[in-house]
Amino acid sequence: MNKIRVKSLILCCIIVFTGSLSSCSSPDKNYDAYGNLEAIEIIVSSQGNGEIEAMNIEEGNKLFKGQELGLIDTIPLHLQKIQVRQSVKAIYAKLPNIVDQINVLKEKLAKAELEQNRIKDLFKSDAATSKQLDDVNSEVKVIKKQIVATSSSLNTQQKGLIAEATALEAQIKLLDYKISKSIIISPINGVVLTKYAYAGEVTSAGKPLFKMANLDSLLCRAYVSETQLNKIKIGGYANILVDASKDSENKYKGRITWISDKAEFTPKVIQTKEQRTNLVYAIKILVPNDGSLKIGMPARVKFSEK
Repeated sequence: MNKIRVKSLILCCIIVFTGSLSSCSSPDKNYDAYGNLEAIEIIVSSQGNGEIEAMNIEEGNKLFKGQELGLIDTIPLHLQKIQVRQSVKAIYAKLPNIVDQINVLKEKLAKAELEQNRIKDLFKSDAATSKQLDDVNSEVKVIKKQIVATSSSLNTQQKGLIAEATALEAQIKLLDYKISKSIIISPINGVVLTKYAYAGEVTSAGKPLFKMANLDSLLCRAYVSETQLNKIKIGGYANILVDASKDSENKYKGRITWISDKAEFTPKVIQTKEQRTNLVYAIKILVPNDGSLKIGMPARVKFSEK
């Protein structure tokens, strides 16, 4: 009976000692923070209105910046463009020929001045009356005023028509812009995460087409306590560790890009129930991705000076 007690006591001591060692080597003491990996996601929205003629992407596709992915129907825009162009042609056809009209008046003035000189010569030799001279002088003055008034009127008319044509030409440029925006283009290098629209559907400006993210770098959103804030700064370095297998982990060098200025309760997915009542500050660490990092992966953070 005594032997059994001794054996039990020894076993208890071993368990307690082992537990103490385990507690001392707890992985929690090897890391400064915990978090999850996330991507900088972009929702690409339609910039045109109409039926989607083509949408050549699927979820998981890798896209390149500037890559053409689809097309929204542009026939109504092209028809509007043709209509506006014809209106511009009609306006230019109405433009007055100022030079020709002024030349006609100048020829009339030249004849009147010639007659004026003739009457002056006759008047000097008493072969013409003063009334004849007054009449020809008046005619010359009237023609000169006609030239000034006609020139001003035609210039005003021309400027008005040109302004009207310029406004229509701006509409053509706007239609060209809308036509160009009817081509669905990838704004960045990245991967399609979610597809919202399909060929044959009718879309409108601002309606989401698909969601994508650049997975070359991911963000690790982690949480630190108030006492840790003085140890970190924006632009500082941190080692990000993720599980590679059951007994190993991969380490990545990251840079802190954001530190929240407001405290919050620790998210449920990060800590135990007791620790979730603690106030912490969220931080974001930009981590280069070698292809093995995935969105949502849990990560451990160890701050470093470089």
